[in-house]
Amino acid sequence: MFQKTRIRLVALNVIVVFLLLNILGSAVYYTMKYRLYSQVDRELEKVTQRLIVDPLPRLQRVDEDAFPYNRQERKKFGELERRYVLLVWDGSGEVMGTAFGERLEPEDFPGFRHKGQSDGIETLSVNGQVYRVQTITIPKRVIVGNRPQVSSQFQLIYNLEQEQNMLSSLLYVVIIGGAVSIVIAMVVGLFLARRALVPIQVSWEKQQQFIADASHELRTPLAAILVNLERLFRFPDRTIEQESEKIMVGIQEARRLSKLVSDLLTLARSDSNELQIMPQKLRLDEIVQKCTQVFTQLAIVKQVNLETEIEQPLEMEGDEERLHQLLVILLDNALKYTNEYGSIYVSCKREGQRVVVLVRDTGIGIPKEDTPYLFDRFYRVDKMRSRSAEGTGLGLSIAKWIVDAHHGKIQVSSEEGIGTSFLVTLPMKQ
Repeated sequence: MFQKTRIRLVALNVIVVFLLLNILGSAVYYTMKYRLYSQVDRELEKVTQRLIVDPLPRLQRVDEDAFPYNRQERKKFGELERRYVLLVWDGSGEVMGTAFGERLEPEDFPGFRHKGQSDGIETLSVNGQVYRVQTITIPKRVIVGNRPQVSSQFQLIYNLEQEQNMLSSLLYVVIIGGAVSIVIAMVVGLFLARRALVPIQVSWEKQQQFIADASHELRTPLAAILVNLERLFRFPDRTIEQESEKIMVGIQEARRLSKLVSDLLTLARSDSNELQIMPQKLRLDEIVQKCTQVFTQLAIVKQVNLETEIEQPLEMEGDEERLHQLLVILLDNALKYTNEYGSIYVSCKREGQRVVVLVRDTGIGIPKEDTPYLFDRFYRVDKMRSRSAEGTGLGLSIAKWIVDAHHGKIQVSSEEGIGTSFLVTLPMKQ
């Protein structure tokens, strides 16, 4: 699935890059072509106006060799000699002669013949060469060789060879650059697609693991309840007192199942942002005091020493119910994994604009390789030990969500066989 998605992303990136490069390359090419042609047209217009006002230069007959202009004509039209060709037509549609520029071949003349269109500038391709031609239809007195005549039409022709070479070079650069860019886009697209799919793939794997673990955790208490109910049906004549042990096991498993479903619902709502905190002004020291009082009695039963150091007063903004749940989770884990005659230390102090809560125990500790995964759902360091302690592996995930929802931080430090510390830092204002 991820491989197909990666291929689709790369293909989409390549298509987008290809379209953008084609649009950009076409815009650059046609903009350059327009600017070059516009510059040529302005020059044609300028020269044509001079030719309309002034007499036409002496023409070279089609059948005679090139001849030099006299000094006056060279002074007047010398700048045009290298750039343009003047082609003059008579009333019958035949070429009377040429002037300026390189000599055109007679067989090329028909390609320039104006066929009834209105005068103006047009682009013609004659014998593989591209020309920009302006046609003017007015009677003009001209000298062909040494004989004066009257023409009906003349054309000013500009060879676009230089402009075409420039445009061809530009097109070559655009095509080569586009091909190279597409190859680069494919390589970069593969890299970016792989990087972009990493968190999605990790989330997918966590979701699959979450579903598998949730199914396993739900199946266990349901199986226990089902077995005990079936045992009750086997002996319908027995009293409730006689079957009280099986009923008690079923009730315990039902409670465990209820707590598990409640935790799963909390995490599911937090993922969908349906579950939000309700910040209000509260006394965190009072919440910590209430939680520690309850766990002090449980610690006495387990012969664990519980010490507290609570700064008063500690006012802050937060969700009282969720903060109470956070402390219960941390204290429950500390008491659950602390052996007899161990100790638990709880402190709550103010540091600047933040409140710091520390829960430290002298319990079994956590291996270093397991520390980064503590807040993952259903993760338990010792499966057998966690099973005996009736854990589901969701408590610390909920604790992490509560801290994140309050824009705080939770850190854990542990050493196997020595103990574990949870440090929670919460801002005083949300």
